[in-house]
Amino acid sequence: MENLKVKWHKHSQSQFDRIATWYSCNMGAKAAMNFSEDVRRTVMLLSHSPRIGILEKRRSTVKTKYYSILVHPKYRIVYRFSKTTVYIVTIYATMMKH
Repeated sequence: MENLKVKWHKHSQSQFDRIATWYSCNMGAKAAMNFSEDVRRTVMLLSHSPRIGILEKRRSTVKTKYYSILVHPKYRIVYRFSKTTVYIVTIYATMMKH
């Protein structure tokens, strides 16, 4: 399978930026780099193997299936994909109710 393109929704990009900034301010630059690298590696993995995540039954509809994958010990990425593209929909903290 050829690598899929990756597109971030505006909301998910701003969430990523906000989380990385929080890590930088509260945990230090190294923690922020580790978080960013974990996200980068996970998104790269999704571009190769988009079915690796788990189906998000509560978010999915008949037409659109959403998946999630643990990206960092406390965060999950929710995404969907087409034949050519992985769409990063949101990032959320695993300890939050959603």
